[in-house]
Amino acid sequence: MVGYLVDRASARKVILVGVIIAGLGLILTGLSPNIWAFYLAFVLMSAGVSASSHGVSWSVMVARWFTRQRGRATSLAYMGGAFGGPGVILVAALLESVGWRTSVIILGIGMWIVCIPLAMVARSKPEDYGLQPDGDTIIQNSSDTNASNTTKSSPSITLKQAVKSRYFWALVAILGTQHVSMGGIQAHQIAYFEDIGFSTTKAASTVAISFTISAIGRLVVGILTDWTDWRRVFIAIIIGQIISLLILANVSTYWHAVVFSLILGFSHGMMVPIRPIIGGRLFGTNNLGSIWGTIDGAVVATGVVGPVYLGWTFDTFNTYIPAYYILSVVLFTAIPIVLFAFERKPN
Repeated sequence: MVGYLVDRASARKVILVGVIIAGLGLILTGLSPNIWAFYLAFVLMSAGVSASSHGVSWSVMVARWFTRQRGRATSLAYMGGAFGGPGVILVAALLESVGWRTSVIILGIGMWIVCIPLAMVARSKPEDYGLQPDGDTIIQNSSDTNASNTTKSSPSITLKQAVKSRYFWALVAILGTQHVSMGGIQAHQIAYFEDIGFSTTKAASTVAISFTISAIGRLVVGILTDWTDWRRVFIAIIIGQIISLLILANVSTYWHAVVFSLILGFSHGMMVPIRPIIGGRLFGTNNLGSIWGTIDGAVVATGVVGPVYLGWTFDTFNTYIPAYYILSVVLFTAIPIVLFAFERKPN
């Protein structure tokens, strides 16, 4: 739905409304009197976050503003998530001080105070301001022909055409396997480290470390995708995620957890911006909101499997470790899909 709205309305409006809904959902979560009210408030909050986060809205907007160095531009735009990572420790401290209800109410109000003004900065597409991507003017001099051709050479594919292509389903399969594994880890990461003897603050610090180091990964992947074949970069990311899973299954000291967090954070940081970069190169930007929103929606749907599977594994075997090995095998299947599904082209 977010992708459809971004293509047909102002991205700024989608982001602004999303921020308002997300903040309201957080506040109502804290005020929920029973489990069903909690679920409804959580769904409301999740819908708002979907509209306002970098998943679809911001990624499509950045892709429309940049062509020649889209990789680097996307990476820089995605640095915000990394800067917010250390906030996990503050949230954990807030939780221990005032409880979860007051914490989410404070976070909801804070989201309004910080994010509503920032949402107003968003600019949906360059054509609204008499420009083309990269700041080019619509009327080009002959010396600017190359820049104009760069923009025109970008493919323009409809959602219907994209769904019929193997690229679409290959991306769903690859990103789906990643979301099953990474989504499961992120949902249970703190619980796992607490289960093996770490304090809540130490367990939360592993998340903070991952998000902080992801800043480097987000920056590096933009440079690499502008410089070399994105398929090689994609495979390197998958290998890094597999290694992090295998380390996680064998953690016995806090320093092992730190190494896991560093590798996972760097790999995850690279994965976040490379997805819309690939989407823009394969499908163009005219209908990227609808196309990428559909892909992302399908991927999120498959990602539900990871947290549930890890939870079932722990409930059944009283340990998460067997699931980590199985998920590493599942993740490995994405490598041959990358190699065989995408034919090698300059873009």
